[in-house]
Order: sequence, then C-alpha cells, then structure tokens
Amino acid sequence: MASPTLKPTTQTSPLIPSKLAKDQTSEPLTSAGYYIIKSLAWSHIGLGAAVLFAPRAVFGLFKFPIPVEMATMARLFGARDVAIGGLLATADDKNLPDGGRREIKKALWASMGKDAIDVCSVAVALTGGHMGKLPSAMLAGGAAVGIGMGFLGLRTV
Repeated sequence: MASPTLKPTTQTSPLIPSKLAKDQTSEPLTSAGYYIIKSLAWSHIGLGAAVLFAPRAVFGLFKFPIPVEMATMARLFGARDVAIGGLLATADDKNLPDGGRREIKKALWASMGKDAIDVCSVAVALTGGHMGKLPSAMLAGGAAVGIGMGFLGLRTV
C-alpha cells in the first residue's frame, strides 16, 4: 500500500489569533500600576496575617467584637486574605511573553470577587440586625477600597 506524500504548505496567517498576539506584550507595568497591585497584595497579606494571629483584637479595631468561639472562623477569613495577597504579590513573571499579565489579571479578579462577597456579606448582616452601622461601614468600606484598587490595577495591566 502506498503512503500518501505530504506536500509542504506555506503558512500565511499567524498561529496566534491577532487579538491574543496584541495582548502578549513584553512592556513592563507602569510604576503606578505596579505599586497599586503590590500595595493591594501587601494589604491583603498584612490584614490576613493579623486576623490569623489576633482575630479578636483586629475585629475589635473595627468595633465588631467576636466571641472566642468565632475566632477560628475569623482565622479562616484571614487565611483567605493571605492566600489572595500571595497570589497578587507573586503573579508577575518576567519569563512569560506577556510578563505575567494574565496571571496578574486572574489574581486581581479573585481579589475583587473576595471583596465583593465581603461587601454583600456585610450588607446581609447589617440588614439582618447582626452588625451595627459603624462596623458595617468600616468593613464594607475597606472592601470597597479593595475593589476600587483592583479596578485601577486592571486598567494598568
């Protein structure tokens, strides 16, 4: 049985679609974008670590005392913040064609999603009468600042 012969073809179009090719830039982040993303990362890590080690003291700063029995639950939220902050802090990769911008975007979206869930949770607690107005404003306000910083970071990436 004779095998068919393969004829060489010339490729006229790029293998990567043009939209993706445009996104793969090797330009570094602007200094403003870099500092926004890193400050957001370190604020998540710092607050998360503080909640991990002293949950009652940290929540007391927000005028939201938690009982001893709930300290473990608060530590879970602290661990979540440390993980998101770690993702943001290490997302850039100079070896990738896009400088790690795709990873930075994913970490920023995760951060903003976490903060949006926090705002919604605080709103539910406030409307249910489980949290006062001052702690609600401070906790939701901090999360809203995180969302805003995330959007600023996305604009620079």
